[in-house]
Amino acid sequence: MKKPFITFLALCMLFLALPATENHVEASSQGAEEVDEKVVEVYYFHRNRRCGPCRRIENFTKKTMETFFQEEMETGTVVFHIMNVQQDENQEVAKKFNAVSTALHINTINGQEEESTNLTRFAYRNVRNEEGFLTGLKDHVTSALND
Repeated sequence: MKKPFITFLALCMLFLALPATENHVEASSQGAEEVDEKVVEVYYFHRNRRCGPCRRIENFTKKTMETFFQEEMETGTVVFHIMNVQQDENQEVAKKFNAVSTALHINTINGQEEESTNLTRFAYRNVRNEEGFLTGLKDHVTSALND
């Protein structure tokens, strides 16, 4: 009983030590086809074994996407990915976002320009606040669509 609690506590301490602002990484897609329209990708990364907060982040992210961006997902303007970082077929994408465990990222592709925002810290800060999580993630995705 103590070991899962200690593991959870260590994960919380790790994410509290992350910088207070979300990471913005700009990169150019090399070798990728140019996209005529802007596409916003939302990535939720996880490992094989997950704690309660990690599963809650996945559920809140999925609920946000299905509630607020269903039409955009159907048209392909917004793409939602759930990826296990321990599966071989996901290694390249996980490496691109430096995801080794639970992580939440928004990647905006506009032509050959890409901008990635790491929302992992946001996700853990709001893991016990469903309304704050849904509203905050909705705002981040909407902002990415409108920028």
